[in-house]
Order: sequence, then C-alpha cells, then structure tokens
Amino acid sequence: MKGKSIIWMLTGFLWAGCAKEVVIDLPEESTKLVAVCHFTEGENFKARITLSKPVNDGSKTEYLRKDVDATLSINGQFWDRLIPDTTITSKITYWKSNKNQRAEQGVRYTFSVRVPGYPPIQSSSSIPDLIQPEPVVVDPEKMRVVPVANGMSELRVPLSLILPALPSEGRYFAFNLTHEKDVYESLNPPIIDFTEQGQTNFLTDGRTFSLLHDIPEPVVLVNENFWADGRKTLELIARIPFDPQKERPKRIFLEWRRLSEEFYRYHLSLSRQSSSLPLSEPDAVFNNIIGGYGNFSGYAVSSDTIPLPGF
Repeated sequence: MKGKSIIWMLTGFLWAGCAKEVVIDLPEESTKLVAVCHFTEGENFKARITLSKPVNDGSKTEYLRKDVDATLSINGQFWDRLIPDTTITSKITYWKSNKNQRAEQGVRYTFSVRVPGYPPIQSSSSIPDLIQPEPVVVDPEKMRVVPVANGMSELRVPLSLILPALPSEGRYFAFNLTHEKDVYESLNPPIIDFTEQGQTNFLTDGRTFSLLHDIPEPVVLVNENFWADGRKTLELIARIPFDPQKERPKRIFLEWRRLSEEFYRYHLSLSRQSSSLPLSEPDAVFNNIIGGYGNFSGYAVSSDTIPLPGF
C-alpha cells in the first residue's frame, strides 16, 4: 500500500507540473452604435439605439437620448426621420417614425444612424410575403380536461397548424398562443364577472420540441429544419389552466409570423447563445448592421381566433 501511495503522489506532482495558467488577451474594440428595429406591415417603425460595451461590462444598458440622427430611406431616397418616443415615459428607450409612417410589405427599407464621435451604421430589410396556416378547426371530441394540483384543471386542445404550401426558400416562421377565459361570479345561474387573457403553454412531440426556440420576442421560433422533410403541419396540444369552480376557457388566439432571413438568423443565434444543451457550441450573434451591431429586420404577421366548442 505504501508503494502505491508513493506512485499516486508522484502522479499528482506530475499533473500539477503540467498545469499551466492561460491568459487570453481579448482584443479591445472601439465603441460602436448598436441598433435593434423589427417592423411589420401597418405598424410604426421603432428602434432601440445604444452603445456597445466590453464583454465583461455588466453595467445597465444606457439608451441614447440625444444627438441621434436616425433615418429611413427607400431606393436611396429619404423617407422618414426617427424621433424620441416619449408617449409612455419621459425616459427615451425607443426612437419612432416622425411622420407616423407605416411599414408596407414588399418595400426594401434602409435604416441609417449617425451619432457624433462614432462610426455611422446602416442596414436594410423588408417584410416577406405572408404565408399563413389554414383556419384551425378544433375537434371537441379530442379535447381533454386533466385534473392538476390545488383543485385546478387543465384543458388540453389538439391544434394542427397546416400551411397550404411550403415556399422553396425562406422557410422562416414563428408563432404565439394566448387564450381567453371567462371568470364567473356564479355558475348557477351563470353570471360572468370578467374575462381574462393569458399565455398558452403547449405540449408536442420530441422532434418538434427540439426544433422550437424561445426568443425575446413574444413568439416561438420554428427552426427551418422542421420543414426539411416536406412536412407542412405543426402539431401542438394547447394547455389552458382553469378553476372548474368559477372559470371556463373560451377561445385561443394564434399569432403566426413569416420572418425575413435577417429576423430569423438574429433570433436563432440569440437562442443558441443561451442554450444549455451539453456538447453544443453557441453561435456568434448574427449581425446585419454595417459599421456597428444589432438587427434591422421585417416580418409578416397574421392572427386566427379559435373557438372552443362545447366547453
């Protein structure tokens, strides 16, 4: 035993001797402008404009509030200027269209920002053609009520989101589910006190779940690989929690988006940066801002209201 102990001690010294401190000297970059602006048809342009920070700087983000010259152009011609948005608070977190201009599908917009002391930035994008699912029809016989904790129940509703056709390219989609339920003052006789809305969680199969991504936007991103085998249907089971003593689910709302490639690549890279999957390497964050950082991108959106029959 003594001989073995000596061998282990010698091995430990050898390993200790091989240990080496590695110092990574990251190159310093000059501060640049950072802008994020997503837009869709019929809505105002709104952008967040900040300055880049070193990787190890954990301080709170400061939004630029003055000396910002932010413009939109079409085909090289000036179209609108962005001004501070103070409608919600006196603090400026967004810059919005000055002339209340609304985005249109099929137009290629160019976004430019100049701030004294920093390199100017520029980016272009457009709203893609909308491809939306067929109207969703719920089969009441497939709906299920499942008891859960604390006297609550959960209504589970199978949903089939069927695309009429797959585009040959640009298969970039996202969706969001919310629900509405009536809250009763009395069930006998039925007297509705108020109606409330909430976010709808869902169940799905393993392959589908692995190809969905949570992103900062209020939608779930569908990985383009989901459609790789030619499938056109996204199968989900909506989960609506409710109190059977005083609540009744009423309907589900579906928001469906078709994304520009710039929107898709940016949010996919953000999702992969925060991925906790083992043996996976995060992507570099996608950047389509020339001269700086961030994202300028369009998306098309549609909505569908799904009644819950017989409930």
